[in-house]
Amino acid sequence: MPNARKPLAGRRLHFIGIGGCGMSGLALVARELGAHITGSDAKQTIYTESLARHGVSGVVVGHDIVNVPEAPAEVVFSSAVRPENIERAEARRRGLGEVHRSGLLTEFTALHETVAVGGAHGKSSTAALLAHVLTSCGKDPSYVVGALLRPPGVHAAAGAGGTLVIEADESDKSLLNYQVHTAVVTNVDLDHVGDSGAYHDISDVAKVLGEFATRAKTTIVSAQAAEHLAPFVSEMTVVRPGLIDCEPMRFCLRGENYEVNQPGEHQLHNAALVVEVALTRGCTPDDIRAALLSFPGLARRFELRGRTAAGARVYDDYAHHPVEVDAALAAARQVARGGRVLAVFQPHLFSRTQQFQGGFLDVLASADRAWVEPVYPARENPEVWTHVAEQLAVDVADRAPQMQMSPGRADLARLLRDEATDADVIMLIGAGDVNTLAEDLVG
Repeated sequence: MPNARKPLAGRRLHFIGIGGCGMSGLALVARELGAHITGSDAKQTIYTESLARHGVSGVVVGHDIVNVPEAPAEVVFSSAVRPENIERAEARRRGLGEVHRSGLLTEFTALHETVAVGGAHGKSSTAALLAHVLTSCGKDPSYVVGALLRPPGVHAAAGAGGTLVIEADESDKSLLNYQVHTAVVTNVDLDHVGDSGAYHDISDVAKVLGEFATRAKTTIVSAQAAEHLAPFVSEMTVVRPGLIDCEPMRFCLRGENYEVNQPGEHQLHNAALVVEVALTRGCTPDDIRAALLSFPGLARRFELRGRTAAGARVYDDYAHHPVEVDAALAAARQVARGGRVLAVFQPHLFSRTQQFQGGFLDVLASADRAWVEPVYPARENPEVWTHVAEQLAVDVADRAPQMQMSPGRADLARLLRDEATDADVIMLIGAGDVNTLAEDLVG
C-alpha cells in the first residue's frame, strides 16, 4: 500500500541545476516525501550548502554524464536547463523520464491544501513570512520559498499540517498548472520581459494573474493588485492595512495592531496579506503578533552583513527591478535615521537593463551617492549586448557626480571603507554577485 506520509517513496529524482533556490527547495521536500535525491549544478551555491546541512548528500558540482542515475529514474529540470545540457541529453539517450520543476511542484500542490503567493514583487518575502507564521502558530505547514531564511537557513520543509505554501511564478505561466486553494497576489507589475518574452505590457500580466486567482477557491490580494485584477476576478478579499503615523513598522488590520521587524513600507503590505491568510487558517491575533516579531528575515533581502571598520552598516538586497530597488533604498533611508545612504547597484541581465534603465537610474537618484556596476549577464552573451553596456555608461555619466560607474570592485571597496562613516548605510543591490562586495567591506 502507498505510504500516505511518503507518497514519493520508490522514486529516484535527479535534479539538474539543483543549486537554484526553487530547485533545491523542491529537492528538500521531495526527499521528505520519500524520494531518493541526487543532483548537480555548475557551481556551489548557498542552496547547495543548505542541502548539505539538511542531509542531501548526492549533490555534485559540475555537469557530467556520470552524474545521471541508472533507470528507473527521472530527471528534474528548470527552464534555465536547455535540452542540449549534457545530463539532459544523456537521460534522453537512456530513456529516462523528464519532469519540469513546475510539474513536480504541481504534484506537490495536489497532495496538499495549497496557498500560492503570486505577484511581481515580494513573493519570496511574503511566502517565507507566511510559512514562518503558520509554523510558529503550530500549523506545521509544508513550504517551498525562493530564498533562504536567515538562521536556520532553510527554505523548504514537508510538514504534517496539510497546508503547502509556495511561490507562484508568473514568468513562464506555470502557476496556471497548480491546484490552489488560496491564491495570494502581492502586486501586479511588468517584469520578465527579457526572460521569456511572454508579456508585452502590464495588462498581459494582470490577465495571467487573474486567471491564476479565479482558479483558486479563495483569493486574497493587495489594494494595488485589486485595481489591475478587477476586470478578471469577480470575488476577492482586498487587504488594506491601516498605516500608523510615526510608527513605520506597525499597521492595523481588522481592528488589531501588528508590528513587523523588517523596515520598509512594502513589508507592512506583505505582512498584512500574511495576517489575513493566517487568520483564515485559524491562527489567533496574539499568536500572529508574536510570529511576526520572531521572523528571522531572508538571506539577501535587506540583510545586514555587518559594519565597516568605521561603523557604517552594510546591507545586501536582491532587488533587480526599479520598484524593488526603490523599496530597498526607502528601507535604507528609514534605518539610516539622518545618515547617508550609499548605494552600489549591479544590473541583472542586459535585456532587463535595456527595458528598465531609465527607471533604475531614477530611483538610484534617491541615494546620497550611487555607483553602478557592469551588468551581470547571467545567461546572456555580453558580446551581443555591448550597445546596452555603452548606453548605461553614458547615461550614468550624465548624472555625475552623485552617480557614477563603479571603478572596479577593489577600488570601490577602498573608496567606501574610506568615505563611509558610522552614521551611513551602504546598500549592495542586485541579483548577481554584488553581495560578495560585503566581504571586502565588513571589518
